[in-house]
Amino acid sequence: MTIFKRFAKAEKGTVAITFALSIVPLLVAVGAGIDMARFSNVHNQMQLALDAGAVAAAAAKGKTDAQRVVIGEDAFKANIDKGLIATLTNKVSYKVNGSKIEGRVDATMPTTLMAVAGYTEVDVGTSTEVTIPEDKKAEIALVLDYSGSMGDVAGKEVKYIAMRNAANKLIDDVTKDNADKVKFALVPFSHNVYTSLPNSYVLGKGTSGTWTGCTQDRQHPYNLTDATPNGTDESKWGQAIAPDHAAWGCSGYKSRSLVIKPLTDNFASVKSQLAVMTPYAYTHVALGVEFGYHVLSSNAPYSEGTTYGDKGTNKYMVVLTDGEQTEPAFGPAGKRDVDQGNSNLEALCNNAKSSGITLITVAFDLDDSSQRARLKSCATDPAKNFFVASTADDVAQAFEAITSAITATAFLSK
Repeated sequence: MTIFKRFAKAEKGTVAITFALSIVPLLVAVGAGIDMARFSNVHNQMQLALDAGAVAAAAAKGKTDAQRVVIGEDAFKANIDKGLIATLTNKVSYKVNGSKIEGRVDATMPTTLMAVAGYTEVDVGTSTEVTIPEDKKAEIALVLDYSGSMGDVAGKEVKYIAMRNAANKLIDDVTKDNADKVKFALVPFSHNVYTSLPNSYVLGKGTSGTWTGCTQDRQHPYNLTDATPNGTDESKWGQAIAPDHAAWGCSGYKSRSLVIKPLTDNFASVKSQLAVMTPYAYTHVALGVEFGYHVLSSNAPYSEGTTYGDKGTNKYMVVLTDGEQTEPAFGPAGKRDVDQGNSNLEALCNNAKSSGITLITVAFDLDDSSQRARLKSCATDPAKNFFVASTADDVAQAFEAITSAITATAFLSK
């Protein structure tokens, strides 16, 4: 054997040894990724089940503390009847602490490939706290993105259909035993909104009668508030917006039933409209929130809402979008561009929250990190009122959590 052949043979042995030494940490790294994904899934399921139990315990009327604990435990068990979480031994406990229900769950989850490195199990647990609600009413505005991209598929389902199904279930769950205490509004938005307004609130339409059509935002700073138009042109809707996507005519909104529905207790009419709305055109998230703010206000042009000072009513705005702001919006000194729309969204969220509205936001199949951060900041409590969804199942889970958030702070008996 020549020296070259001996060298080649030695080299092959070195490669084999090196590969053998590297495969273990490689398996551990891959296994850690797989197990962390499983851990995250189990943790999310645990949190939703624990929250559901706490809400059920808090919402139970006329029950003793011991009875509330049993109700919470039963609800938790009912919500972990499938998936990996159902195979684990869960140690769950609830207790009544003054005016709050406190819950805690812990479990041990077996690992997969991480076992190669000796890590055979990992602890997973979470906690929750829900205030036992007073007997309050709720006004809920569903501000839903119906821009063209909502007709795309995310996962295995068309996005607007997933959104519609989740919204329908939320309405059913919230109103089931509390129909006399709830009102819903719909604000479907794309690059315009379609609504009916007194002529006196629309630029150039006179002082009597009603105007129906589509519009964008008012002049700055009126587009940041829920204030009633004061008679000046700048405070009115119907500002000149040409040539912004002029090809997308107003008739497309009516034919697709993309019409604002003010607060109502006619839940069947809300669901009927959800059943027929379809996507259209571009995205103006700030405009959707602007009108969501208006429909929850008691100020004209929408006066179905209670005053902000009403201690017996909680107000909620649920905002779902799948996109960045693509429409320009009015800013100071007549400025109008897309960046201003982003700034307006931030200001509108802050103003609505200052008015006592609970903002709940959902980023659905939304890749833009800046917009996701903006929606997170928009939420009243980013840790609890902001959701990221990639699939129909994610949206359904988000709306289940939204139901829990509403019932935990309002009045309901689920």
